[in-house]
Amino acid sequence: MNFSFSTPTSGECLVKLWASGRYGFSLPKKVEITGPDGLTSTYQYHSRKVGLKAELTNRMLVRIAIAHYLAGTGVDAADEIRQIDDTVTPFDGTLTQIRPFAPPPPPPRVRPSRILPKAASARAGPGRLACEEAA
Repeated sequence: MNFSFSTPTSGECLVKLWASGRYGFSLPKKVEITGPDGLTSTYQYHSRKVGLKAELTNRMLVRIAIAHYLAGTGVDAADEIRQIDDTVTPFDGTLTQIRPFAPPPPPPRVRPSRILPKAASARAGPGRLACEEAA
């Protein structure tokens, strides 16, 4: 999933969420934030929740990673991967989802109807046979 957000000081940033595993569950999730200067900060989240409490949604995880980024934890070294602390207050600004361009689907296929043999003989009808016999 790709998102963009605007920082109050530097401008537009791009966010990529990499969810691994089947349907994005159970394995670590990675969030990459690319600033307007081109530097990328990487954050990783391991779900440690055990019990009845619900797991964080992908969108909430992105908001928490943005809060880490804006707090300045990602500016110093762009090469290392930081762990996401889910106790941080999430980013409350506007988050815009970027959808990849996909061409429209092809029109549905309509097969031409075929004339059934019974329908063809019923159209000829018994009236025609009588006319042909009289002639």
